[in-house]
Amino acid sequence: MSDFLSGLQETPSMIWVCLSIFLIVLVLSIIIKTTNKQSVGPKLTTKTLAFGGMCVALSFILSYIKLFEMPQGGSVTLVSMLPVMLFAFVCGPTAGIIAGLAYGFLQFFQGAYAAHWVSILLDYPLAFAWLGLVGIIPKTIKSLQIRFGIGAFIAIIGRFCMHLLSGAIFFGEYAPEGMNPWIYSSVYNAGYLSVEFITTLIIGIIILTTPIYKYLKVSFMPSTTNTL
Repeated sequence: MSDFLSGLQETPSMIWVCLSIFLIVLVLSIIIKTTNKQSVGPKLTTKTLAFGGMCVALSFILSYIKLFEMPQGGSVTLVSMLPVMLFAFVCGPTAGIIAGLAYGFLQFFQGAYAAHWVSILLDYPLAFAWLGLVGIIPKTIKSLQIRFGIGAFIAIIGRFCMHLLSGAIFFGEYAPEGMNPWIYSSVYNAGYLSVEFITTLIIGIIILTTPIYKYLKVSFMPSTTNTL
């Protein structure tokens, strides 16, 4: 316990400020979405929970199929973010963020690259919680593809920011001599996340144009009050 408390005291103040800002953004996003009567999603029924568990499990399985792995953590996978993103898109940001947090913890247990307890929070639960914001885009935007694209972009930017903070502050020693740690972290994380985003976006849009999406909505969301 004393080591834990001393670690808290040694944490840079900028970390606390950044964490506070991003947590506030997450909370406000949930409040805005849940108070918007036109964007009310399905209730968390047993089927919804089963669907969420299935999506988290599928994301976790796909994360083992790595097309390319970075030396200090991070990899290009076979669209491992997509199942959780689709769950958030159907069920809304609240359920999506919960699923993202669960997926983040699974990623940590899969094989963590950690230099500090704060880096664990940034790189795993907080980073993947942003995937849930795919479901925050209002249904006033009629196109499923555009809604998913905007939501996926917000999600990947949020995840990128978490990894950027962790990389620059806790893994800056890996930066080439003379390179600013923030630039190094930006290039490092943008390199694999951009590929991950593009592949996820393409496959996600394709799925939304097929009967698969309608089948999932009808099968697992019978209590939804609004059509997607």
